[in-house]
Amino acid sequence: MELQTKYPNSVAQAFQSRATNSTELPELTIPSISSSAMRVGLSISVPTMRKMDKRATRQVIATNHAQTGSANVSKKLIRSTAHEDMTKLVASMRAFHRDQTVPWGDLGDRLVSNVSLIDYKNNMAQLEDEFWGLAQQILDSYPQAVAQAQLQLGDMFNEDEYPSVEALRRKFKFSLVFEAVPDVGDFRVDIGNQAASEMREQYKQVLADRIGAVKQDLAERLLEPLQRMSKGLDYHEGEKPTGFRDTLVSNVLSIVELMRTCNLNGDAHITGIQQQLKQTLTGVTPDGLRNDPNLRANTKRNVDSIIKNLPSLGF
Repeated sequence: MELQTKYPNSVAQAFQSRATNSTELPELTIPSISSSAMRVGLSISVPTMRKMDKRATRQVIATNHAQTGSANVSKKLIRSTAHEDMTKLVASMRAFHRDQTVPWGDLGDRLVSNVSLIDYKNNMAQLEDEFWGLAQQILDSYPQAVAQAQLQLGDMFNEDEYPSVEALRRKFKFSLVFEAVPDVGDFRVDIGNQAASEMREQYKQVLADRIGAVKQDLAERLLEPLQRMSKGLDYHEGEKPTGFRDTLVSNVLSIVELMRTCNLNGDAHITGIQQQLKQTLTGVTPDGLRNDPNLRANTKRNVDSIIKNLPSLGF
């Protein structure tokens, strides 16, 4: 797996070296992932309520003496506050899902730790209630919104582009599916011992690669807020801070908590980094950092030390 260029070369090289070496170890202990996490799939679909207008597109291109294909005219079929709220809600749902889980494979699957599973399900249930509530608001106001669109769009209005209320209802979809992650020895197929052994070894390597990808994902998500924190704390008394936000501390702590819950194989290096960061930031507040130069300097020094020592800690 290629590393992003946003990382210092020393860190990137250490990541790559560790990933390479780990797959070459003859003895590879793979934990029971099913006892620590579940696979979760999130699927959300909402109607965009936008449409490309071919006739208006041709008119714009002709009026401006432009070449065919150089422009497209997209129109809003309806203008709805509830639909705008839905767009924001779906974005926040996907962000929450991404922030509370780690990647598992190349097909978009994610893992949620069993430690945080209940909180994750409760939060997603609340978000789902908001989703269907907004969907109903959109449906209730749809006939009026279509009538308004006829006035707003003028000659661009086309009644054939508007589905019925029931057809529109079917376009709202929400699915959250949880599945257990099979263990290495979980092969219930009628095949020969040799083939079963080969399958187990292949799956063992797949699990090792995916656990490695989880570690790298945690590291990538940790480095960026740490670097922002270091930069935000880099000012002296009397100077105006740049990039200092109240979220400097909370953003790092959220990743620290994720490191605790998603340390799938109890990796000592991840635990060490997590504990070091927790010790550094426990009791530290944005106002405290602003008002106490010594606290600010000590925190920055500790954060810089953690960033510098990430390779030696085993990531």
